[in-house]
Amino acid sequence: MSLRDWDIVGGVALRQVNGKQITVTSGSFTSIEAATKDWEAKEAVRRRQSVEELGRLVNAALNRMSLH
Repeated sequence: MSLRDWDIVGGVALRQVNGKQITVTSGSFTSIEAATKDWEAKEAVRRRQSVEELGRLVNAALNRMSLH
């Protein structure tokens, strides 16, 4: 993800992710760029955790299949 993926107007950044509009405001950050980078970092962690959980579920299912 990069800043060019965002529509930035003043202290508000907008972006579409998986069909949902994401709105980020500068809030307590020094700039809208810092706020979007923070959101992107949190989103990357969330996605990594989601993929890890999916991997655990797939492994569990494959293990169950191999036991039968």
